Amino acid sequence: MSRLIYLDNAATTAVRPEVFEAMKPYFTECYGNPSSIYGFASKSKKAVEDARETVAEFIGAKASEIYFTGGGSESDNWAIKAVAEARKDQGNHIITSKIEHHAVLHTHEGQRVYYCWWD
Repeated sequence: MSRLIYLDNAATTAVRPEVFEAMKPYFTECYGNPSSIYGFASKSKKAVEDARETVAEFIGAKASEIYFTGGGSESDNWAIKAVAEARKDQGNHIITSKIEHHAVLHTHEGQRVYYCWWD
């Protein structure tokens, strides 16, 4: 019997069975938008707040420092913009590579960007 070896885990990864079981209620029963003000969303909101506390405690951070995103593109966008804003006093430029993922390159559109190549 052959065994699948999936090598693109940077793009998507199967979750462990125990993670799926823990998340199952939020896919089927408590799927309200946690940012909403209606009662149906309160369980989702509590779950997100609890997860934020758990992650923060695990890595030694404050819960207010933990942000969850919908995926890699949103995370790339936030990270690039946050660093650019935090370092704007050091110059108004970003150095990147033309072989970056499109999520990274699209974040730079309309900005002064320097592309570097290393041989």
